[in-house]
Amino acid sequence: MNPFTSAQVPTTDCTRYGLSADDSRAHPHTVTLPTQQTDEDQTQAGALGALQQSFTSHGTTSRYHVVDGGVDTSRPVGLVVDLHGDGGAEYTEPGGRTTCLAAVAASHNDLLVVPLTPDCTGDCTWWRDLRPNLRWLRALVTQRLLTDLPVQEDRVSWIGYSGGAEMLSYGVLSGARDLVTGGAAMVGGGGSPGSLMSAADEQQKKALKMWWFTGADDDGTDPDSDFDAVEAATRGQRFYEKRGFEQTRLELLPGHDHFDMPDAAILDELLGAQDAQPTTSS
Repeated sequence: MNPFTSAQVPTTDCTRYGLSADDSRAHPHTVTLPTQQTDEDQTQAGALGALQQSFTSHGTTSRYHVVDGGVDTSRPVGLVVDLHGDGGAEYTEPGGRTTCLAAVAASHNDLLVVPLTPDCTGDCTWWRDLRPNLRWLRALVTQRLLTDLPVQEDRVSWIGYSGGAEMLSYGVLSGARDLVTGGAAMVGGGGSPGSLMSAADEQQKKALKMWWFTGADDDGTDPDSDFDAVEAATRGQRFYEKRGFEQTRLELLPGHDHFDMPDAAILDELLGAQDAQPTTSS
């Protein structure tokens, strides 16, 4: 059963995340956290999906969601890792953006994983305790996700919003690029790390897609968002471009701010670019 096309469950409106109203993915079934102990699936996480899974590495523990919108395991399956913004709403409230990203991922035969940062002392953030969080994230991908899920190592894409975009540019793309085989999209942020944690090889510089998308109005003047994402994204893109990465891209979207970005459409474009690349069996 495909949880995104079955009847009698609530749906999510994904037009707010950039999908057109007539897109077959625009109204997927809403992914929800379980509310009671039952053998029935309350979550709409799909056949390969599982919410609130725990993972521990070197004494550090956090959780993650896997959402399967109906992938076909007889074909190559990819993986999308979504890094949440500060506060972790994409993890704690999966019925909105997470549901829409999962529907888009499934249309490209990809599973969606949403990890929760281990650093939830106060506001949950990826970037404040960046290096320990990055070590946990690397272990999650290599020791759990690529081991337990039927996904190909050459089809791992990433997307991050706001603080998650910062984690991508400061952490993953700086020091864990080997985990990014399908490209990365940073939405509403993604600043310059100042220096790379690890040297880049020529193949990474030539082929690794690094895309920044930020609302043109997301400049820190909004009382509800004093983070200047335009400056952060501009500095981040320039940093990687100056270090020889050939597939960087910066888009400042007119009429958009920090809270109305077309994340689903952005992911769709990123995965479409990955689909156009030849893949190998794993």
